[in-house]
Amino acid sequence: MLKLPAYVKFFVVMFSLIMIFFVLIIGRALFIPLLVALIFAFILKPLCGKLESWRLPRGLSSIISIITIFVFLFFTFYFISFQVRAITDDLSEIGQKFQGFVDKGHDWLEMNFGLEESEQTAYMKNSINDFVKSSTSILTSTLSATADFFTSFVLIFIALFFLLYYRSFFVEFLYKAFPSRYHDKLSSTIYKVSSVVRSYVLGVFTVIIILAVLNTTGLMIIGIEHAMFFGLLASMLTIIPYIGVFIGSILPIIFAFLTKDSLMYPLGVALMFWGVQFLEGNFITPNIVGNRVSLNPFAVIIALYVGGMVWGAIGMIMAIPVVAALKVIFDVIDPLKPYGFLLGYPINEEDKSELGNVKEIKEKVKEKV
Repeated sequence: MLKLPAYVKFFVVMFSLIMIFFVLIIGRALFIPLLVALIFAFILKPLCGKLESWRLPRGLSSIISIITIFVFLFFTFYFISFQVRAITDDLSEIGQKFQGFVDKGHDWLEMNFGLEESEQTAYMKNSINDFVKSSTSILTSTLSATADFFTSFVLIFIALFFLLYYRSFFVEFLYKAFPSRYHDKLSSTIYKVSSVVRSYVLGVFTVIIILAVLNTTGLMIIGIEHAMFFGLLASMLTIIPYIGVFIGSILPIIFAFLTKDSLMYPLGVALMFWGVQFLEGNFITPNIVGNRVSLNPFAVIIALYVGGMVWGAIGMIMAIPVVAALKVIFDVIDPLKPYGFLLGYPINEEDKSELGNVKEIKEKVKEKV
């Protein structure tokens, strides 16, 4: 068999990766809904199976499972929108406070840079006029994004139904696609991938609920209005690791700065979120989500960056479960096992020594038997 030089293999691998990312970027309108539907299918499969065990037809059980999760999402977003409408009642107070900061800014610019208020006002008017001129393109892009959202929503619903309804058919296709000698590994891989994705998503959901309670309680104790909205929003944004926590904490800090007369309030909000983040990173997430995905932090950061680069925010959200599923697949395929090892946690010297002791004990037991 002809062996290719190392540099040829390298360029083949790089070209393949470039083509994969190119196809993912070009076909994002199709691949994102399908991937979201696949993740939801892993989550809803146990519920669908439970309904089928009650002698419900598979089609009906699939529809009931889908309706269940969409009703939950609907009420979640309805609650958030209701809270947003409540915040609009405070806009007049926030506007007055903001106007006070603007006036102070005018005085500071005039004192330090010699810009009179009339010049500053003229500059702001020109900026507003430029914004109005570009508003048509902004409105067009917004309407286009809204249309794309509803199109993706419909595609997710359709794909999710068929993934649940034809799940046995798709599994049978995988068995036909691989030789019979690989069927045992295939069964184990399918089970592990579905288990990893399901446990990760449900674990993250549990963490979100706990953080929502902690954030809301902390904001209520400090005395911040609309504490439930800011607490829930900050906890939901943690679905984007590392970045979501920062975004979720900035909004209530700004709100406290604009609505309170003392700087102790925004400082207290910042300290509260720091404390919750410390608990989440060191105790809550490790004990609930744990090492279910078995990815090292560096692999997670790279996955988030690549996911955001390819698919934006939704890519960052789906990066971890996708890479976790890929690690399970890599660990099964012999040529890809080194990459699966690279994605996982490194074994320290203590673990190696303990692993060596376990192996020695097993060998001694085998010899005695």
